[in-house]
Amino acid sequence: MKLQETPLLPADTPQALKIALTKSLSEIALEVNHQPIAIIIAVGDETTAITAGTGKVTFRMPYAMNLSEIRGSLSTAQTSGSIFTVDVNNGGTSLLSTKLTIDNTEKTSTTAATLPVLTYGSTQVLSDAEITIDVDQIGDGTAKGLKVTLVGRLV
Repeated sequence: MKLQETPLLPADTPQALKIALTKSLSEIALEVNHQPIAIIIAVGDETTAITAGTGKVTFRMPYAMNLSEIRGSLSTAQTSGSIFTVDVNNGGTSLLSTKLTIDNTEKTSTTAATLPVLTYGSTQVLSDAEITIDVDQIGDGTAKGLKVTLVGRLV
């Protein structure tokens, strides 16, 4: 179904808007599915130090998506000790062949010396899949406010 250009549009309507109004619904849906989306999960609160453990958060995927990246961030960085390490699992199987790390004194995994790597063949996550987040290792116990972000595109 195409929307037709209509004389109801003012003469000074921008050309880009006129073009957008003539796109089909399927063309618009295709563009939306190609936009990256993100799901951000809080693992604990902002003021309590994070401890190591499995199943710190369990949730169900609201829709199917192809993952392109998994990120982590802290509201308070740890200052020393072992590297802060997180794993994300789909139905009990890790999505990461190289786990997510956040270096000491840093607040994000995007600046880590070792970046996380998605496991080959595990990037598609189905709707209603059970996702769990584990904190595999902590350092000096001062890290707070962990968020894990799943980035991808709708299937």
